[in-house]
Amino acid sequence: MNATAENGLSRLDLVGASAGASVEFDSRPHFISNSKTTGDNLLSVLRRQFADLGENDTFDFCVAFVSEGGLTCLVQMLSELKARGIKGRLLTSTYLNFNSPDVYRKLLTYDNIETRVYQQNLHAKGYMFNRSGLNTVIVGSSNLTDRALTCNQEWNVLFRSYSADGAVGDLKREFELLWNCSETAPLTETWISHYREYISTATAPRSKGKAAFSDGSTIAVLGENEASSKKIKPNKMQEKALEALAALHERRDPRALLVSATGTGKTYLSAFDVKAAAPVRILFLAHRKRILTASMASYKKLLGDNYTYGLYRAGGDGTEFTCTFAMCSTICGYLDKIDAELFDYIVIDEVHRVGAKGYQRILEHFKPKFCLGMTATPNRTDGYDVFALFNHVIAYQITLQDALREDMLAPFHYFGIADLAIDEEEQSDFTLFSKLTSEARVNHIIDKIEEYSVKKDGRKGLVFCSRLEEARELAKQFTQRGYKSEAIDGSDSDAERDEVIRKLESGELEYIFSVNILNEGVDIPAVNQIIMLRRTESSIVFVQQLGRGLRKADNKESTLVLDFIGNYQQNFLIPVALSGDKTYNKDRLRAIVKEGSTVIPGASTVSFDRVSEGRIYQAIDQGDFTAARFLKDEYLGLRQMLGAIPSLLDFDRNGSIDPLLIFNKYDSYHGFLSRYEKAYDVTFSEAQENILKFVSKKLANGKRADELYLLRALLARDGAFAVVDGGKQSSTESPVGTRAAALKSATNVLNGGFSSPNWFVSLVEEGADGVLRWTDAARASLLDPEFRRQLNEVVEFGIHRHEELYAQTYRDTSFVLNAKYTYEEVCRLLGWDRSETPQNIGGYMYNEKTNTFPVFINYDKAPDISDTIKYEDRFVSDCELIGISKKRRTLASKDIQRLMAWPGNGMKIYLFVRKNTNDKGSKEFYFLGQMHPTGHFVQTMTIANENAVEIGYQLETPVRRDIYEYITSVFVEGDEA
Repeated sequence: MNATAENGLSRLDLVGASAGASVEFDSRPHFISNSKTTGDNLLSVLRRQFADLGENDTFDFCVAFVSEGGLTCLVQMLSELKARGIKGRLLTSTYLNFNSPDVYRKLLTYDNIETRVYQQNLHAKGYMFNRSGLNTVIVGSSNLTDRALTCNQEWNVLFRSYSADGAVGDLKREFELLWNCSETAPLTETWISHYREYISTATAPRSKGKAAFSDGSTIAVLGENEASSKKIKPNKMQEKALEALAALHERRDPRALLVSATGTGKTYLSAFDVKAAAPVRILFLAHRKRILTASMASYKKLLGDNYTYGLYRAGGDGTEFTCTFAMCSTICGYLDKIDAELFDYIVIDEVHRVGAKGYQRILEHFKPKFCLGMTATPNRTDGYDVFALFNHVIAYQITLQDALREDMLAPFHYFGIADLAIDEEEQSDFTLFSKLTSEARVNHIIDKIEEYSVKKDGRKGLVFCSRLEEARELAKQFTQRGYKSEAIDGSDSDAERDEVIRKLESGELEYIFSVNILNEGVDIPAVNQIIMLRRTESSIVFVQQLGRGLRKADNKESTLVLDFIGNYQQNFLIPVALSGDKTYNKDRLRAIVKEGSTVIPGASTVSFDRVSEGRIYQAIDQGDFTAARFLKDEYLGLRQMLGAIPSLLDFDRNGSIDPLLIFNKYDSYHGFLSRYEKAYDVTFSEAQENILKFVSKKLANGKRADELYLLRALLARDGAFAVVDGGKQSSTESPVGTRAAALKSATNVLNGGFSSPNWFVSLVEEGADGVLRWTDAARASLLDPEFRRQLNEVVEFGIHRHEELYAQTYRDTSFVLNAKYTYEEVCRLLGWDRSETPQNIGGYMYNEKTNTFPVFINYDKAPDISDTIKYEDRFVSDCELIGISKKRRTLASKDIQRLMAWPGNGMKIYLFVRKNTNDKGSKEFYFLGQMHPTGHFVQTMTIANENAVEIGYQLETPVRRDIYEYITSVFVEGDEA
């Protein structure tokens, strides 16, 4: 009798048995909400369902509302379904006249999808996928709008069944009744024409963008260009910034920087602060008249009759108005006519330009009580130190992610699209220009714009190119094909550029082509498309160009962003820019590419076609984020901002690179500073350097705090620590059973019992009196005050990292669910006496002392892996796994018998999974919690005809959806487009 019969049939064995099906599936109902915490939203679920549809599969949707933003979220998937010939039906409605004619027009372009319109009140929301006899149904509250798919509080339930009876049958019958009833009309060009005419004359169109009721209060989200007839109030982020500015005024700081993403209301924020500070005279400086006139209107609106307003006139003494707006180039020529102390409060917009001599002369001349510099990008490429000019005082920072989270900006729908293969490194200038402007490339760009655009009319796009000649030629070719376009560059006067912008705003143009002249200092709220036709070489420039389209405006639901991605080494900067995550953790970057819509705040979405996705994965895999130049540049940027050598915690506080990258490359922060910091002249002995190396590389990640708390106690207690008092621990429980055992495990790590490479310096020893003390080598090293300070700093950094990321542990373990761990870290955190090599672990290992059994799975096998270990571990669902034993195992093998004996033996089985084993930097596994055998044990054979056993496991906590999708997805390499 085999093990399956002896242990009973698991649900895996019964799947689809009644229908004779062989497809493994999860029959449990799933609750779907839009949650950044769980890493899931309805958009991601729909994407997965679409991806699973095969040649003869179909889908049926019934939704009351389809918005332009909601349909935009789906266009890439719908195009793929169209190319694959997958057929579907969509039933929507005219309820409240919500759906726009453009939505209906776009739906009509999908010849694989039949759309009908129910012309009465319909409020249903249901999504049905029919796959090889398996019915997957999602019902709940979400319409096809971008917010309902991504960030609104929605409740939806997904369930599957091979049977067409019960609820599934009822849903199908109801769909057919509505689909075929007399009130339902097929979608045609004629119907759309009549609908467009009707809603254009409707006397009571639906209300768009009305603020939600919130306990009787007004929710203010005020951007630069928003008008309001009501009293203007600061939004939540502006309130925090004003509190910070008030504190600076209280301290009488003379200067400060405000770093705030484009479109987040910097001008209004400065006006709010002016109102609070009540200066007598104000000077507002900018480099373009267009900015000045817009800013003056905002100041008038907020400050009213408290001041008089006007533009500075050349040659004047500055006293004409109490609130003066001046172009830097104008006022700079007449500084000798203006009293240096005339203005109490000076505001400088786009302050990153102060490297120019004119700005410096202005700042040297005036002596205001307070000067506020405003910018979205304080880091300059010309080496000028803007931070030093403002005494390294940063009043407040509002990032792009902050602004999206607080709904200060219009949401964007970003699509990464494979550009035609163009090798910019190997081509001559003429050949390159010919390829960049070729008929094939222009066709490709226009085809993609049409494919991804829902709006037919009212497109207002900015197109960013790599070269001026390219911009001019593409604008010419776009115009010839019916897309009215112009190109602008630095040689155009302000008046000429303003006229081109006016044409775009009025609808006389559809696209403006440029290289970088529009990266900053231009506010065009009406922009609803951003087209990127250049490689991404800087995350800063990427965010600048993206930000050009994110200002809120009337009749603007969202912004379409099309990024044409070539095969470039720095493509990894795209997920860095989109997420704002500068830790440069490769798995985080890959996850952003795969499931970015669950990471980006608000209703914004991110999607890549298969080729561009593969190109970015390739760039991430090949990227060396520990390269000396990379780390040095990131360090120098932070140092410039702070005006001093950053502490380890400064990296975290300011969103800079992860110091662990420095530790991994240079063993310690001291090792890095010794090489690259001119002002650092500290030297240590070899023993001191090795102690810092050990604590920095092995403990400072904070994944377990026991060793760190013990080191903190020894540093604070003059090197003696009584085991009986225990010191502070991260938890009263321990993965190795007791608090005393945890302390013993930590001691074992610090004295080299767990692992002792040849450079290791033992740190602690336990005396006969039960007191832990520094070893002689550690005590001698600590006589140096600077070494003691640095050791204490890295210990405190590790404790801070633990408390921030690893304090909320899973059950009675030291692990955090969904965090990542190396083999060695798993052994240490399980309380094993010795570290085991990966070769010895071989996929799983039992530890008798702790009665623990960690299972390690490389889910994405390398193509050249040995046939003798080419197993097929696979997830059946987010809580069920089929694992394959080590080679040469039978049902009688000791490790298999141990699993069969569960739960009687009380053994704890933990699952660790990693996605990619090709990348040298990917040595960590996701911790996915505890699991247990289901009773599914089947003797099988490897490809090399060696015995193995297939084992069924039930996870006790379902895998978080974004991680599950990332692990189980198949990546495509970046081939030619």
